[in-house]
Amino acid sequence: MHVEKYLQRVGFKGRAQADLDSLQRIHRGHALNIPYENLDIQFGRAVSRDVACIFDKIVNGRRGGWCYEMNGLLAWALRELGFDVTLLGSVVGAPAQGGVADDLDHLLLLVQLDQPWLADVGFGNGIL
Repeated sequence: MHVEKYLQRVGFKGRAQADLDSLQRIHRGHALNIPYENLDIQFGRAVSRDVACIFDKIVNGRRGGWCYEMNGLLAWALRELGFDVTLLGSVVGAPAQGGVADDLDHLLLLVQLDQPWLADVGFGNGIL
């Protein structure tokens, strides 16, 4: 796995570093160049959260992925570039009774720079 290959896949140009400009450009590039795709889940195929398997599927295989794959790969790449990244569990849809969910069904990222930033490339038409 090479972060340079990932950066090529997301269309990143220039020198990436652990700053807000690179975070925004990598995030936008990932969201625009790698589609949300859950075909493996729909076909009942085994899915992996191992980043090497995800890298092979999305970067080498030029496929898309679902939230755990997409945001897991983004987290790996950002950490390789020196970012401080925390994985967060969340819920898609209405909150449970009392506002606390029992089942977390979505992965997103907290990236700490001068202030915290949410990053989420794993929700189809998500945030740019």
